[in-house]
Amino acid sequence: MAIRRANSTQRGPQSEEITQDVVNRHNKPDAHGKHSHSIFHSHSHDEHDNGHDAGQIVQALQTAGDRGSRITLIGLFSNVALTGAKGFAGWYMHSASLLADAGHSMSDLLGDFVVLFCWKLSRKPPSARYPYGFAKFETLGTTTVSLLLIGGALGIGFHSYHLLVEALVTTVSTIPPGPLHDLLQQVTSAAHNVPAVGHSHGHTGILDPNAAWFAAVSVIAKEWLYRVTKKVADEEHSPVLYANAIHHRSDAYSSVVALFAIIGSWLFPALPLDPIGGDSSFLHCLLLSPGLIVSFVILKQGLDLFGGAFTELTDAGISANSQRKLVHALNPLLSSPSPPSTAFGNGFHDTTELLAIRHLRAKRAGSMMYVDLTADVPSNMSVLATSRLEVKISQTLKEARKEISEVRVKFHPVDTHAPRS
Repeated sequence: MAIRRANSTQRGPQSEEITQDVVNRHNKPDAHGKHSHSIFHSHSHDEHDNGHDAGQIVQALQTAGDRGSRITLIGLFSNVALTGAKGFAGWYMHSASLLADAGHSMSDLLGDFVVLFCWKLSRKPPSARYPYGFAKFETLGTTTVSLLLIGGALGIGFHSYHLLVEALVTTVSTIPPGPLHDLLQQVTSAAHNVPAVGHSHGHTGILDPNAAWFAAVSVIAKEWLYRVTKKVADEEHSPVLYANAIHHRSDAYSSVVALFAIIGSWLFPALPLDPIGGDSSFLHCLLLSPGLIVSFVILKQGLDLFGGAFTELTDAGISANSQRKLVHALNPLLSSPSPPSTAFGNGFHDTTELLAIRHLRAKRAGSMMYVDLTADVPSNMSVLATSRLEVKISQTLKEARKEISEVRVKFHPVDTHAPRS
């Protein structure tokens, strides 16, 4: 069964032909045995569209059998455990750095919920309300996680900045008058004009160095979560899972800063890094600088993720290198010899000869890719032959790139018998 227009040689996106494999793909039952609506399912139920989509969202969150959901849930439960453990240990062992690290792990919980929701929803089949699918929900999730990363980087940066300023203030009081003293005094005077965001050192008590064990466990756990989540993200070509992996690593970085501060305070009691207080020196300033470096690293990662998500939201095309690879994948169809053609009485031929590929373009939506192109074919090619060639082009591209979800082909007729100049 195929719906085709009378003109067999050229088709545009407005009158795209629907071949039998597309019909089967849209009408086959989903993983839960439920029928997914296709464009051939023509009964009217607009008044139920919102309820149908809401049901899909609930169903998506109830099923967690795929790898993306499993690794996200592992990360979520790990963040719950790490937040509780570091929060209690920070309070009991009088570690302000560990308490701050627990707060960062708590922010990761929000990222895990966002990732789980967007990942599951993006895997649902197209609906009447979303006929092109839910893939861009994955892009939306990537955008949200990137903003969380940027916010976390700014928070760590401001906190480290104000700790560094306070260390410089005490350093100024310990060095003799001179050019360096005057320079540092000017710097600290200007720095105090920058407002502090949630900056407080009200937690008092003697620091227990055993708090470092909790920070060390957090570093190991979050680095492991980063690696396994990134592995799944690479295999699934999922930007939102990759963003969550980066979020795990940012938490590992913040735990490194906490570990550094706790050990530094233990090794150098006169340089209380956790929290800041008492006498200090210029070495104190050097010990605080890793927090600023980490904040810049996390900020760059967040901005990179946001930039990638922004290009997807604005329908930017794929890179020139990826485009060339797609064209190269179709070269065997161009170079293969044409099979013997069968002539019909109306002058058309049953040949699947592909003369050239022109105007190939593609865009990403989450882990999916959508491709459209123009194919030059003989002007006397039959409707059946163009249908076969369309299927062959689609299969070739999907075999070359797993993430390709849809291929749309526009055929351009070429008179192969015209005299060449």
